[in-house]
Amino acid sequence: MKFYGMFRDWQDAEEYSAETVIFLERDPAEVMYVIISGEVELSLHGEPLGTESEGGIIGEMAMINSATCGATATALTEVKLARLDRDQVKALIDKNTEFALHVMAVMANRLRAVDKYITTQFAQLK
Repeated sequence: MKFYGMFRDWQDAEEYSAETVIFLERDPAEVMYVIISGEVELSLHGEPLGTESEGGIIGEMAMINSATCGATATALTEVKLARLDRDQVKALIDKNTEFALHVMAVMANRLRAVDKYITTQFAQLK
């Protein structure tokens, strides 16, 4: 992740203490975040989807469809996040293919996690 270093001194950074909700599922989605430090848990209807740590991305679906957040993000530890709006993400993707590939990989992994969640929910209905 060679691109990660550019976020260490990112101008628009936010900090959250442990156990703080960063965003809730169904909140308006307008930005995504790169995790500069700490760990964040993503959950759907209270069920964990996974965790992201340094260099990870959360809120990436806002870059494709800025309707609402599809999951809840909660800081597991103290967290520092680089906040990126759609224009910033587009500029980074244009300049840095490694960043673009990383965003696509995160989205693919998130879709797998949601697919597993859905499969588990249907299995419990039987």
